[in-house]
Amino acid sequence: MESAQTLVTRIAALEQENIELRAAAANAEREAKAAAYQESRTIFETIFESSRLGNKIINSDLTIIEANMAMITLLGYAAKSDLIGKKITDYAPENRREDWVVLQEKLWQNRTPYFSLETCLTKADGTIVWCHVTSILFSDHGETLGYTIIEDVTEQHNLRVQKEQFISVASHELKTPITSVKAISQLLSRQLTVGTPVSEVLFKLLQDSDRQVTKLVRLVDDLLSTTKLEQGQLSLNKSVFVLSDITDAIFNHLQIDDKHRLVFRGEQNISLFGDVHKIEQVLVNLVNNAVKYAPLSQEIVIQVEQVKGFAKISVIDGGPGIPLESVPKLFDRYYRLEQNRYTAGLGLGLYISAEIIARHGGDISVESIPGRGSNFWFTLPVRDA
Repeated sequence: MESAQTLVTRIAALEQENIELRAAAANAEREAKAAAYQESRTIFETIFESSRLGNKIINSDLTIIEANMAMITLLGYAAKSDLIGKKITDYAPENRREDWVVLQEKLWQNRTPYFSLETCLTKADGTIVWCHVTSILFSDHGETLGYTIIEDVTEQHNLRVQKEQFISVASHELKTPITSVKAISQLLSRQLTVGTPVSEVLFKLLQDSDRQVTKLVRLVDDLLSTTKLEQGQLSLNKSVFVLSDITDAIFNHLQIDDKHRLVFRGEQNISLFGDVHKIEQVLVNLVNNAVKYAPLSQEIVIQVEQVKGFAKISVIDGGPGIPLESVPKLFDRYYRLEQNRYTAGLGLGLYISAEIIARHGGDISVESIPGRGSNFWFTLPVRDA
């Protein structure tokens, strides 16, 4: 039999062999990881360099630490050294540098993993290139970096500006004759009362004409408001006003027939702070939508509540409601539901309304149950904060 000393020696040898095997396995794992990392890095560099879009990597202070040749070419330079080591804000016009500060805050301060914006950069020859910028965060050796893809959208931007200018000019040109026609129509309506010796057909045609002109006025106003929003020119003239000032005037804008009844609930004499004309525009739009999209709802309710320094104003109908999948898109520009009864209009009213309320520091939303109706509501500050 083996002696105790021999057994101890053999155990020690086995333990040493086990240690060496574990070390070899760990070394092989490290080598495998290093090989995999190098392979991934090679693939990344190939994609990075061969991309037709501008690619760059920036750190948290917006310094460019890597850029591909497409990025160099986009800005009109010849070598990577023209960009690497400099800040991306060095290539931004002064009035657009704030865009990159917002990106910096979103990514590194708010830890938003993905951010996108449209801005412009100055090329080497001083010309401007408009860009769609998409950035994501990633970690590299303990540092959080931003990977950015930049697409040249100068042509699309210029086309959009031309379209906006055309819409603005056309809307202004249309507004004057439409206003004149509406004034004439209203004058005739006052002259041709029910007792006037004219045919009922003529009287009805005049009423229909007035309704159609009112629709044209709203469409032109929507186009003008959208253009001003896109150009950052939609100004607000805020003051303290009483909600009843709007609710009393709303009947002058709406075509409420004998199929609908407008009902007010809550405190109409509440004092609000905002642009009375813009808020009237929002409320008229919501009530018009309720009348148009809930033709069988006999009552359209305007309800007012006060909630924590804000007034919550709701427009409630008993119509068919809105499909749940469509609710998140309702306030998008040009969005219209793909149902026949929802196709009228340009899809701008709710978009404009949302922008107006946002600029007042309020919220706007909708609650809808298919088959049971909709509640479009917005909030406004009761007083100037």
